[in-house]
Amino acid sequence: MLTEIILNNQEWYVIRDFIYKSTGLYFSDDKKSYIQKRLKIAMDNLQIANFWEYLKRIETDKSALNKLLELITTNETYFFRDIPQLDMFSKDVLPELLIRKANKGDFRLKIWSAGCSTGEEAYTIAIILKERLEYFDDWNIEILGTDISERVLKFAQEAVYIPRSLKDVPEYIKLKYFEYNPADKMYKLKDEIKRLVVFRYLNLYDESKMKLMRNYDVIFCRNVLIYFDEESRRKVVEYFYDALNPGGYIFLGHSESILRITKAFEIVYFDNNIAFRKPIN
Repeated sequence: MLTEIILNNQEWYVIRDFIYKSTGLYFSDDKKSYIQKRLKIAMDNLQIANFWEYLKRIETDKSALNKLLELITTNETYFFRDIPQLDMFSKDVLPELLIRKANKGDFRLKIWSAGCSTGEEAYTIAIILKERLEYFDDWNIEILGTDISERVLKFAQEAVYIPRSLKDVPEYIKLKYFEYNPADKMYKLKDEIKRLVVFRYLNLYDESKMKLMRNYDVIFCRNVLIYFDEESRRKVVEYFYDALNPGGYIFLGHSESILRITKAFEIVYFDNNIAFRKPIN
C-alpha cells in the first residue's frame, strides 16, 4: 500500500482534466490535496502503485473509474431536504402542472431526480405524490432516480436508512411509509413507495445518453451542479431543458441559480415563491 500520493503538476493536470472530460466534474487547484487522498485509496484498492498505470486502468475500465468517482463525490442527503422548496413543489407547482395536463387529457407524469445519491430525494417525491394526489391511481406516474455512482444506486434500491436520514420526516409519515427495526435501529421503506421509483446509472455529461432523456414534467437536480464548472454546468442544463416537456419545471439547490446559467427558463410566481419553467409555447 502507498504511504501517500504527491502528484506533480503534470500528473495533477492530467488526472483533473481526465475527470473533467469524462464527467464534467471540475476540481480547482485548491482541491489537489483532497483528490490526492482519494486517489491513494483508489490505487490501494486496486494494488496499483504507479500513477500512469492507474490512469491507464481508469481510461479502459469503467468500473475502476466509477470507484474513483464514488470517492471524490459527496453523497450527503436526507428525506424532505429543503422543506420550503418541497412545499412549493407540493402545494403550488404540482397542482398547476396536474390541472394543465389533465385539461389536455394527458394523465402521464414523469419526474426525474438527477444525481439522486442514495435515493432519499426520489422517494420523498414519491411520498409527496402519494399524499397529494387524491386520484393517484388515475395517473401513469414515472419517477426516475439517476446517479453516477453504482454503489449509491444499489443502496437506494435497498431503501434501508439510518435515523439521521429521516430527521426531517414528519412522524406520521414515518409511521405510514416506513418499518422501524429496533434491533439494528434502521428504517425500511415500504414497498408501496419503493415500487414507484426506478433507479439507474447515468453520467449527466454523457451527451448520447442525455439526448435519450425526454418528456419529463419535473426535474430535480439539487446540489449537483456545484461540482461542475461554468461551461459544463451550462451544457448539462441545456440537456435538462431538452428533456423537459413544454411547461415542465426544474428545481436546483438553494445555493444554485438557474438565472446564472441560462435565460431559457421563465419565472413563475406563486405567492412569495418563484419557480422556473420551460416556456409552454
